[in-house]
Amino acid sequence: MPEVELAEAFEDAGEAIVSRLIIPRFLWKLQNRLGLGKEKKLIEAGATFDRVCAKYIAAKREEIRSQGIHHHDHDGESEDFLTYYIKLDTSKYELLDPSDDKFLRDTILAIIMAIRDTSSSALTWFFWLLSKNPHVEAKIRQEINTNLPNPASSQERPWSAIDRREFLNKLVYLHGALYETMRLYPPLPFQRKTSIKSDVLPSGHIVDANSNIIFLIIALGRIRSVWGEDALEFKPERWVSETGELRHEPSSKFLVFNTGPRTCSGKHLAMTSMKTIVVEILQHYDIKLVEGHKIKPKAHLNLLMKHGLRVTLTKRCSA
Repeated sequence: MPEVELAEAFEDAGEAIVSRLIIPRFLWKLQNRLGLGKEKKLIEAGATFDRVCAKYIAAKREEIRSQGIHHHDHDGESEDFLTYYIKLDTSKYELLDPSDDKFLRDTILAIIMAIRDTSSSALTWFFWLLSKNPHVEAKIRQEINTNLPNPASSQERPWSAIDRREFLNKLVYLHGALYETMRLYPPLPFQRKTSIKSDVLPSGHIVDANSNIIFLIIALGRIRSVWGEDALEFKPERWVSETGELRHEPSSKFLVFNTGPRTCSGKHLAMTSMKTIVVEILQHYDIKLVEGHKIKPKAHLNLLMKHGLRVTLTKRCSA
């Protein structure tokens, strides 16, 4: 596969950030100053981010200028993130400055980092679990086929965004299978918090000011006292109620999308995009894991597979 410059930069940056959590602070600072090891790759990744983002920001500004689009003119669904932020109404968001390229760069990079590896990580583990649980794959295919609109009616009237949303909302078992995947293999397997002031945790543990606390989301999703004796099993059914609806679990229990004020703002977008991708792939291909391929996690901010997921795709015959 050809290398993508920006993708490689994200990989290098992620590995360097994880390394900073492991090695002493003075050591990575020294490596950064001398341009050594993973810190060298982080510096190079930063230069790539600056150069690539500057190129696209300049091109987008020129496109908007040449089309004579005013800053506050928004055209809804067809608008990309970069255009949206360049045309941001600063009367509503006084602290944001769309004229500052650094603001645009940081915002777009944050969005890409939030959705790039998280969704791809979840889908990679999802398809691996499907290959090991063919009965789950069969139920998902059945659910998709049951809820697909009549081919004749879809030819008469093209699908609208509302049609697609309604169809995806009916795929409760698929939704549960994705949640179950992320319970066992969360895209962000850990989080780090820093205390602003001294506090006491609900467990009674005393936390001093400026303490770093790391908690493992991947461990929280496997606790038998919380999820039952079958906590280590892949069971999408645990997310489906007796009435066939999606079972709600409090975010404090299922922390994949964080909780409280810091709940992921892209949660619904992520689930919609992942369900769409799964439907498209399962409708057109059979997936078989390459024999002998070893699955190992990779040290990264996201729970990635060290060697990727090697599969054989076979085109399905259309009905």
